[in-house]
Amino acid sequence: MDRISDLPNDILQRILYFVSQKDALRTSVLSKSWRYRWRTRPNLDFSEATFKGKKQEFLSFVDNTLQQYRDRRLCLDEFHLRISLDDCLKHKSVSLLGKWIRILTTMGVKESRLSICTVDHNDMMPSVVFRAESLQQLHVEGFDMDRDAVPTIILSKHLKKLHLRRVHIEEKIFRKILSSCSLIETMHVEECGGLRNIKTNNLRRLKDFSFERNNEEDERCSIEIYPASLETIKIRFGNISFDKGAEFRNLVDLDLRNVESSRARLFSCEFPSLRRLTLSDCDGLNEELSSDRPRWCRFPSLEFLKIFNCDGLKDIQLVIDAPNILNFEYQGNFIPSISFVTNSREWKSKIDLYKSSLSLLKLDELLKSLSQSEISLMIDNTNIIRENIWVQDNGYNKPVVVVESLNMNCGCSLSYFSSILNGLFCICRPRNMGYCNNYDGGSVMQFVGFMWRILIERESYQLSQLVLRDLEEANMEIKEWYEEEWHRAPLSEFVISHGRREGYFTPKCQTRFTLKWRETA
Repeated sequence: MDRISDLPNDILQRILYFVSQKDALRTSVLSKSWRYRWRTRPNLDFSEATFKGKKQEFLSFVDNTLQQYRDRRLCLDEFHLRISLDDCLKHKSVSLLGKWIRILTTMGVKESRLSICTVDHNDMMPSVVFRAESLQQLHVEGFDMDRDAVPTIILSKHLKKLHLRRVHIEEKIFRKILSSCSLIETMHVEECGGLRNIKTNNLRRLKDFSFERNNEEDERCSIEIYPASLETIKIRFGNISFDKGAEFRNLVDLDLRNVESSRARLFSCEFPSLRRLTLSDCDGLNEELSSDRPRWCRFPSLEFLKIFNCDGLKDIQLVIDAPNILNFEYQGNFIPSISFVTNSREWKSKIDLYKSSLSLLKLDELLKSLSQSEISLMIDNTNIIRENIWVQDNGYNKPVVVVESLNMNCGCSLSYFSSILNGLFCICRPRNMGYCNNYDGGSVMQFVGFMWRILIERESYQLSQLVLRDLEEANMEIKEWYEEEWHRAPLSEFVISHGRREGYFTPKCQTRFTLKWRETA
């Protein structure tokens, strides 16, 4: 028995509202009463992609549907259109777009969303776009937006989301759009040319802002944003400036990559709600921070912190007051001086050091500052500073830090590799050890061979006597890249499994050594 069809019409329309246009069309086969019901749903969603290259059919379908809604005076609350304007029907598409926008205006549509794109960067964006009074979301890709592309009077006063991608836009035109559309809440500017300055001070409702430019050689765009309403900021290859001491009370996610941070005054601002902070390849941090004394940075809500390749922090001492930290990641060619003040009992830290001269003194300080976390340490293509390698036999016998996993590169001789291990084992006790790159078959084989001789066969001349005394048990475990569980294996099984792979980009059998250490006070 079909009880759904007996429901009141407004409830049936509400059901259709929450399904896609494609699924709404499919309801026409349910019964006779449903055959044309989809044509009266209060929201329409058209995408050229669903017509699989049949552009003329798509244009006719949208045009006929809209005219039926207008002629029958049907209620239309929302209208969503995704269309390209770069084929032989470009002029017809632009003409129909203008016609549809006029129909939507006369029908009093509450909300419209428009996504238009072209692959020809010389194409001018149709000026009719900003005449859509109901326009709330606009995605423009590939067009040239000059003064002719934007009307003298912008009618899209209700615009809430603006996404510009691969658009060349004159700066005056961009400022005009922002000044006319003060209700914008989301703004994404991606790989756009022509912009040298972005000021969003009049966008008092802006919550989500992102700017991305891939070409480093282009002149960087200077960005000024009003902090009060923002919840997300993501910037790549741009210069951002904050007012000194500004309070970003609603900001949850701050992601700065290839940004000149000296102008940002980042560490002088307050971020009471910030949960995720990413700093990658940011220059100028040393200009903002003093190297004379530790800089205390307070992030009361911070949970995730990533610092990648920020050379400006090389001589800076940072104290991160983050009582709720869950995850810290660092990647760079030097050992940072950073410590945490936190109440977290279960948090993780991941340290990736590459192409650097490794000072065990500094590494020891860093590991101790992270000792309350579960530490993962990767050392890739580094040179150990030999005068800093301590051997416990010579009197170094202090408490050491437990490291959950230690991954290393092995491009050296056995004697030098063993000296590196002796130095590392003086400052940390890894539970698991592996190789940095499982795709490099020859180096993996060398690493496993070294580790087997040193840890399993216990060649006495390779490790210090106190290390051998503290190391109670060592085993090798392997697994295929698609497996979840590790299993203990002899060296012969590894050699057979590893030998079946050919080619650099073929995933090799994953290998690790598990170490059990004597409990020390």
